[in-house]
Amino acid sequence: MHLAYLSRELSRPLSADRRSLLKLGMGGAMVGAMSGLGACATSSPIFLGGSTTPNDGKGFKGIGKMDMRSGEDWIDTFFTGGAAEIIHYYADDFVFEDITLNQAITDKDSLYRAFLPFEDKGPDAPAGVHQFDVIRYDGGPANKAFTQFQDEAPEGYSQADWDHWTRDAKLGRNYDYEEWGVMNWIWRAKHNMDFLGMPAKGKTTHCRGVTFHNYVNRKIVREFTYWEFRMVANQLGVAEPQLRFWEEGFEMPKG
Repeated sequence: MHLAYLSRELSRPLSADRRSLLKLGMGGAMVGAMSGLGACATSSPIFLGGSTTPNDGKGFKGIGKMDMRSGEDWIDTFFTGGAAEIIHYYADDFVFEDITLNQAITDKDSLYRAFLPFEDKGPDAPAGVHQFDVIRYDGGPANKAFTQFQDEAPEGYSQADWDHWTRDAKLGRNYDYEEWGVMNWIWRAKHNMDFLGMPAKGKTTHCRGVTFHNYVNRKIVREFTYWEFRMVANQLGVAEPQLRFWEEGFEMPKG
């Protein structure tokens, strides 16, 4: 979902100094040392390691097993915490994947830019106002979990085609994890501009989404996200609603 507004958001590359901060995750002691960055420091935020939010014992900054509060913390931070906050929820080596948009990200520079559209910039923000709420959280320790891959092309595929279509799913295949979580959530968007080429200005849409996480030390190492594009397109008048042919008494519309 995060590239939906890319044409209206920042596309500039991060400077070498800001890249080093992302990679090293330096703390507050670096603030004074960074004062000499001048124009760079005023034109865009400086990344400092960790979070400015106090540790309240909940969510990603808490202790113990990840749970519903972790899911709420993660998804709410897209909007209220902003890009500079949410990137610290991910491990140094990670894979973020939005399957709906054929989007896979493995570095925090790109992840930061991908999350920018969802920062809270008020009701008149170009991209509109976004609200995410978790419906359900499933998860637990991964001591008996394992991952397997189908590397050999099945019948009907060339090996090159199979490698192409499975490439993103196999990213991070060697990343171990100690805990997993699956979140079902709702995304409500009040649009101030078109959305993925569809006329959306002035409209509000809702859609379901699912995110699967692998965690190490309460950091995300692998993420799969899928959200229902057709549900949004239907509300914007671009796609027809799903005919519920499986329900008893269904009749095919005439014409």
